[in-house]
Amino acid sequence: MLRLDANEGRCLLSENDLREILSPEIARRYPVRSLLEEPLAERLGLPAPCVLATAGADDAIDRAVRTLAGPGGLVMSTHPGFVEFLAAAQRSSAMHESISKNPFGPFPIREICEALREKRPQLLILSSPDNPSGCVLTRAELAEIAAACRESGTIFIFDATYGDFSPNTATPADAFAFSNVLVSGSFSKSRGLAGFRIGYMAGNTEMEGVIARLAEAGPPFSLSSSAIEAGRRALSIDPDRVKAFVDEIRLEVRELRALMKHLGFLVSESEANFVLIKSDESIPLANALRRKEIHVRTWQGKPGYENLVRITVPGEAREFSELTGAIESIMKDKEALA
Repeated sequence: MLRLDANEGRCLLSENDLREILSPEIARRYPVRSLLEEPLAERLGLPAPCVLATAGADDAIDRAVRTLAGPGGLVMSTHPGFVEFLAAAQRSSAMHESISKNPFGPFPIREICEALREKRPQLLILSSPDNPSGCVLTRAELAEIAAACRESGTIFIFDATYGDFSPNTATPADAFAFSNVLVSGSFSKSRGLAGFRIGYMAGNTEMEGVIARLAEAGPPFSLSSSAIEAGRRALSIDPDRVKAFVDEIRLEVRELRALMKHLGFLVSESEANFVLIKSDESIPLANALRRKEIHVRTWQGKPGYENLVRITVPGEAREFSELTGAIESIMKDKEALA
């Protein structure tokens, strides 16, 4: 079975790393979050108190929504977008309003800035690369949105979960130039550690107090000792190994985009580890792939996501060949789409 519906990366830790992470000594110890926060802060170029390690990026976002918006506060994001942003608002009894976005086009910067000035939300949350489109915010666009957020008194959460896959996106370092921007991130994609649930929230020194509030907003041991050790080791993976995986992802995204365009689908300009497609045949294709035990993401019945299908690339040549071979076989045999 190929599970290409959840944007899970390939685990880059060695078998020896995994054995040691699950050792009895680590298992018996209570978690010490700072063991991960300190090297992560160094990687991000920040003091350690400016970084909070969390149980995935969704834990970081959930804490931020609960603490900085809360019941009755307003959270804004784009639609279609990452469904967790809306879910986090609902869990906190916050209001949520969407800014319409063409999933096959760039971010609507003017509309985002106008919505900020009109609605004055507590939080704006955007991912770059975006999920599900894979489009990116440039450094200049991030600065324009941050300025509009400053005018409206809004904190901007810049989610960099897919940033390692894009050569053109604004980066966490770009975001840390602004005192009203927080950065969330994850070890699930380019390091392949979704099962360990490791993420973070970070900001510059002017946001240190906010980070402290977010730390108090959740349980003291949200990360396990094994997850902390996995994150530490992930930060020490040979950069050439990470680069090789990212390069394979970028190659597969380019090839999949070209194939789907050739087959007549509308295809997103994705710079993430997935491709978004749309046509009258996209849902039948997803169903046919499932019958071949290849799972891709659909949102059937969800308004604004009609006929959208997101295909994560596996980052492994043999599995990618299996995926593309299955797509070509299905599209040649129209009866397979029935």
